[in-house]
Amino acid sequence: MPYSRSKARREFETTYLELHSLAKQISYKNVELSYDHKNMIFQSSMVLLCSALEEYLRVFIEDMFYKYRLNGASLSEIPINPRTFSLFHKQRTIYEAFIHNRDETKVLEKLKISNASLYAVIDDDEIFANHVDAKSIVNDKKYPSPKNIKILYNRIGIKNLFSETNRLGRKDYELILRSFLDVRETIAHQESTDLTFADVKRNFENIKDFLDKLDRTTYKHICNVSGQRFWI
Repeated sequence: MPYSRSKARREFETTYLELHSLAKQISYKNVELSYDHKNMIFQSSMVLLCSALEEYLRVFIEDMFYKYRLNGASLSEIPINPRTFSLFHKQRTIYEAFIHNRDETKVLEKLKISNASLYAVIDDDEIFANHVDAKSIVNDKKYPSPKNIKILYNRIGIKNLFSETNRLGRKDYELILRSFLDVRETIAHQESTDLTFADVKRNFENIKDFLDKLDRTTYKHICNVSGQRFWI
């Protein structure tokens, strides 16, 4: 089946259109707002678009694992990396506790090979339930910096995310994203940032284009590894 937009992408684009429309409406010369008021709205639209991109990442990852659970996926149908990350994440907390209290007895009890709740994620024949915690995958990496996005998508099995999006769109999306976030960070730190609607429009179109390639890349990944019925 051909690609269809994820639910997370559709929700992002609804917010995108609302923000873009507002910025466009106040850009006209006959709108009786001061330059400072217009600039403040342009700045706000950029910050809110970044928040919408962050929300896309969170919703997409959570929807991904909800769909696996809803459709009764076996663990063999789920990418290896999120399963491996789940095991690593659970073990890491155990080792961190050991470093703190040096209680070997507790560590051995929690790590013992008969601990089904810990090692069930290894069994390909298990039906997916709560083997992977989507929140643990996304929560510390949902701010959409290039570094976070690389790590986040590697966690779900896409090793070279920007190589894939760049090949698909024939653009340097990592550079595009950095440029957008530079503006967002300047605004967030209350540094002087004069924006026009042309600036807003250019950045909005760049991020929408990037998200299109991001969504398509994950569609291809999920279909290749799991099958089209698990697309969200």
